[in-house]
Amino acid sequence: MKRISYRSKLFLRSMLKIALIALGILLAAAIVLLIYLAPYITYDREGAHLDLTAKTTGEPAPSAPTESPAPDDVTIIYDTPAQDEGEAVGTVGYYVTSAMLRDPAAVMEALQAMEEPCIVMLELKSIYGNFYYSTSIEGAQVADADIPAIDELISYLKRRGFYLIAEIPAFCDSAFALANQSSGLPIAGGALWVDGNGCYWLDPADDTVLNYLKQISRELSSLGFREVAFSDFRFPVGNTIDYASDRTTAQLISHAAQELTAFFDNSNLRISFVTDDTAFPANACAGKLYIPNADGSKVEKYVQAFSEAESISGFVFLTASRDTRFDAQSALRPLLAQ
Repeated sequence: MKRISYRSKLFLRSMLKIALIALGILLAAAIVLLIYLAPYITYDREGAHLDLTAKTTGEPAPSAPTESPAPDDVTIIYDTPAQDEGEAVGTVGYYVTSAMLRDPAAVMEALQAMEEPCIVMLELKSIYGNFYYSTSIEGAQVADADIPAIDELISYLKRRGFYLIAEIPAFCDSAFALANQSSGLPIAGGALWVDGNGCYWLDPADDTVLNYLKQISRELSSLGFREVAFSDFRFPVGNTIDYASDRTTAQLISHAAQELTAFFDNSNLRISFVTDDTAFPANACAGKLYIPNADGSKVEKYVQAFSEAESISGFVFLTASRDTRFDAQSALRPLLAQ
């Protein structure tokens, strides 16, 4: 067997060192690139998107912010309007994600091309807690987007008689959790639990959280919205969540849904929910269930799952598919191609 000379061994060692150094440089460059691109990644119901034209959205960093005042029940009493503006126009319409709202001119152009008003769902808050309209809620953050143009878009839709639905992430809200840390979901030691998207979640049994959601709904109703559809209305799965309750997570979610529904029961605002979970407590909902990301093969599954829920007023699929199996169902489709 031929032996490797000492000089060859030195050469191989040198090459190995060079390769390891090069690999380390590449890994460091990859980490720097990921950190640089993080502010340009946006999330909506269709997943994560890389938008290099967007500015950083100013998502909250995991620091120890000043505790913001808890919402006051007195400020969120809902006054029943003098007249009912009617039900939704038709059974089909469009949804507009927060990613689409980063180009409000394109959204406005598409809506102005419509001959008749229809149903439009707008995603008006990110999972990080940033609002996509001019909110007056104390301590709330707005997204780094063209907010005046979005406000005008909402005003236009109201004037034209569109049936407006606001989609609002409910219990996934980093900004509110950081400002009201006693209302977040903790881990052992007291820190807040964070999910895979770097988002903090709220306690669905916390009165401060439910009052916050009532405030948002009340404000959106004053802007002309007929429905608020809460997404992320669930207790997240996490082995490190340190949470004790005499109720199951399903009971916590059902109770929260019942409280929000009952609070607006005598108003013209409907509380609905966005969920693809067939175990969602539909009987706690008097509004609609909006089902995201369902393909045609799952239509019958959801029809059967929710057919016996007598309290809901119907369910609607949020889908980009033109599968004919959706034809017999109510559906909202994306306003803009993504």
